[in-house]
Amino acid sequence: MPGPPVAGWISARDPGLAAVKRGVRAAVVMPAAFGLTRLAGAGPELGLFTAFGSFSLLLLVEFPGRPRTRLFSYLLLVAVGSGLVVLGTLVSTHPVAAVATMAVVGFTVLLAGVASPRAAAASTATLLTFVLPVAVAGPVGSIGPRLLGWAIAAVCAVPACMLVWPSRWHADLRCRLAATIAVVAREARALAEGRDDPSAATELEAAGRRLRDQFDATASPPVGTAATSLALAKLVGRVEWVVGCTRAAERARPDPTPAADPIPALVPVRAPGRAVLAAVADTLDGCALLVADAGGRPVDDPDLAGSVRGAARRLDGLVADRPGPAGADPALERVLADRAVGIAAALVADATLEAAGLRAVEDGRLGPPGDAVTRSVLVRLTSHLTLRSVWCRNAVRGAAGLTAAVAVAEVTNVEHGFWVVLGALSVLRSNALGTGSTAARAVAGTVVGFVVGAAVMVGVGDHTTWLWALFPLAVLVAGVAPSTVSYAAGQAGFTVMVIILFNILSPVGWRVGLTRVEDVALGCGVGVVAGLLLWPRGATAALGRALADAFVTGARFLADAVECLTGSPGHADAVPAQRAAYRSHLRLDDAYRQYLAEPGAKVVPAGAVTRLLAGAGSLRMAAFTVVTQPLPEADSSRVDDRSVTAAASVLCASAEADRRWYEALAAVLAGQGAAVPAVPAAAGAAGPALRSALEDVRAHHRGDRARTVVQLLWVDGLLEERRRDQAVLAEAAGRFARSGRRRRASHQPAARAAPQSASTGASPNRT
Repeated sequence: MPGPPVAGWISARDPGLAAVKRGVRAAVVMPAAFGLTRLAGAGPELGLFTAFGSFSLLLLVEFPGRPRTRLFSYLLLVAVGSGLVVLGTLVSTHPVAAVATMAVVGFTVLLAGVASPRAAAASTATLLTFVLPVAVAGPVGSIGPRLLGWAIAAVCAVPACMLVWPSRWHADLRCRLAATIAVVAREARALAEGRDDPSAATELEAAGRRLRDQFDATASPPVGTAATSLALAKLVGRVEWVVGCTRAAERARPDPTPAADPIPALVPVRAPGRAVLAAVADTLDGCALLVADAGGRPVDDPDLAGSVRGAARRLDGLVADRPGPAGADPALERVLADRAVGIAAALVADATLEAAGLRAVEDGRLGPPGDAVTRSVLVRLTSHLTLRSVWCRNAVRGAAGLTAAVAVAEVTNVEHGFWVVLGALSVLRSNALGTGSTAARAVAGTVVGFVVGAAVMVGVGDHTTWLWALFPLAVLVAGVAPSTVSYAAGQAGFTVMVIILFNILSPVGWRVGLTRVEDVALGCGVGVVAGLLLWPRGATAALGRALADAFVTGARFLADAVECLTGSPGHADAVPAQRAAYRSHLRLDDAYRQYLAEPGAKVVPAGAVTRLLAGAGSLRMAAFTVVTQPLPEADSSRVDDRSVTAAASVLCASAEADRRWYEALAAVLAGQGAAVPAVPAAAGAAGPALRSALEDVRAHHRGDRARTVVQLLWVDGLLEERRRDQAVLAEAAGRFARSGRRRRASHQPAARAAPQSASTGASPNRT
C-alpha cells in the first residue's frame, strides 16, 4: 500500500504536520478571499492585494502562544501593514522617494526584531506589505482599493489562523516541562516535611534526562521565531538548574545513622530550610499547572498566574532571610543548599510566566541592580546600534539589497518590478555564501515552476474554470513544499501559483511565467551582490561568538563572586562582572533568535546548540547564587584564621582555573581555538584544604569562622557541580566547531574540501 510510506515520509519531514496544516488552511482561505473580489467584479488591483495579503498572513508568519496575545499580534501586524500600504503607494510614483523610503523601512523593520521576537517573526510579512505597493506603481486614488484588498485578506486570514489548527509544535515539550517541574515540587515538599524517599534521586535524574531528550528532539518554529519559543528554551535551562540544585539539597541531608561527632557544633544558625522548601513546592506546583494543560497548551488563567507571582514573592522573602542564630554548623550547609533551590525555583517562576505568553520579566533577578527591568529594552536596542551586531549588519544588508532591487526595478522599468524586489527579499540571508546558494536554488526553482506553469497553461488554454480548480492545489504546494521538500521546490510551487493567479486576473498565457523568471533572476542577482559586499559572515558564526562571550563573562562573574565570598582583603567587586554577563546574555538571546530566524538547514546540530545555551545559563545562575550569599568578616591577623585564609586562596585559585578553562572553550566556539582543553588540574583541590580549616577553627572554638568555612565548602560543591558538565560542554563545543568547519569546507573547491570533509564525521542535521 503506498499510503503508509507517503504518510511516514511526510511525518518525518514535517513533525506534527504543521506545514501541511498551514498549507491546507491557505489552500482554502486564500482562493476564497480572492474569489470574493472576483465575484464582486472588482478590478485586478483589489484582487492582487487580497491574494498576496492572504498569502503573507497565512504562510509567512504565525504567532503562537495564548489566544489573546496571538490576536493582538495579528491585529498589530494588520495595522502596521495598512500604514505601509499607504506609504508605499504614496511614494510608488516617485522613484527617488521610493528608493529612499525602501531603505528606511527595510532597516527599521529588520532591526525591530532586536526588541521583539514577534517583530522578528513577522519581518518578512511586514516587508511584503510595503514591497508590493512600492513596486507596483499607482496613483493616490489606488490607496482605497489596495487597503480594501489588505483588509479583506485580514478578515479572512486572521480568524483562520486563530481558530483553524493553531500552532502547537511545542506541546510535547511543554508537557515534559510540566512533568519535570511537578517531580521537583514533590521532592521539595518531601524534603520540607522530612520524609525520606530513596527513589527521589533516581526519579529526579530520570526526569531531567527525559526533559533534555525532549528538548533536543523538538523542532524549531516552522515560521520565523516567537517569544514563547525562546522563553521555552530559557525555561528548560532553568528547570535543569533547579533539578541539579534539588539533587544537591538531597545530598546535604544528614545520614539517618550518623556516627557521633566528638567535636561540638559551633556555628549558630537559624534553619529556615524547611520553610524555603515548602515555598519552593508551592511555587513549582503553580508553575507546573501554568506551563501546560493536559494537551500541552499554555494555560490562560490570570488567577493562576497571579498565584505563581505571589508564591514567588513569598519565596523571595524567605530566601532573603539570611541565616541567623540558633542551630549548628551541619545545618548551615543544608540551609545554603535549600536557599539555592529557592533561588532556582524563583528563576523558574519568572521563565514560566514568560513562556505562558505573559509580560517578559527581562531577567529581573540575574541582571545587575537598576539595569535588568527598567533599562532592558533600551539596552537591547542601543547595544545593537553598531556594525559589530549581527542584527544591525543584517538590517543594513537587507535594507541595502531591497533598496537596490527597487532602484533596479525603477531604472529598468521591467514589467513586474514587484518580482525583482521579491526575488531579492527571498534570497537575502545573513551570509554571502548562504545568499549565493539560495539565489541559485531560487532561480532553479523558478525555472522549474515556469516550465510546469507553461505546461499547465498550454493544457488549460482559455478555460478559466480549470484555473480556478488548480489554484487551491498550487497554493497548497507553495505552502507545504518549502518545509517538506526544499526551498527550490517552494519557489517552483510559488511560481506556478503566480502564473495561475495572474492568468485569472488578466489571461496572458505562459508568458507571465517567463516574465517572472527574468525578474526573479534580476532580483536574485541584486541579493547576491548585496550579500557579497556586506559582511559575508552568517548567523552561525555570530551565535558562536555570542556563546563564547557568554562563557567568558559568566566565568568571570563566577570567579569574582567566589573571590567576594572569601572576604579576602582587596577582593573583587562582582557587580561589573555581573553587568557584563547580563549584557552578554542579551546578545546571546538575540544571536540565537537570528540563528533560528535564518531560513534553510542549520549546520550545527540542535542538541549541541541547546546544551551550550543551557551551559552558559547555568554558569551565570551559579555565579548569581554565590553572589547573593552574605559576606563573611575576615580577621587574617589571628593565628587560627590563617588556615581559613589559605583554604580560601585555594578555592579562589580553583575558580580562576575554571575561568581559564571556559575561556579556552570560548576560543573554540569563536573559531579561534583548535581543541577544548581537559578539566583544570585544580578541580577538587579546595575541598581537603577547606575541611582541614574547618577542623582547625572548631578546635579553636571559632564558631564565626566555622560558618565561613561551611559557606566556602558549599561553594566548592557548587563548582564541582559545574565541572561535571564540562565534558558535555566540551563535546558540544567540538560538534559546533566541526560543523562550522564542514560548512566552510563545503564551499571550497572539491580538491581542497575533500580531506577536511573526510575528517569531520557525519553531515549536519536540520534544526
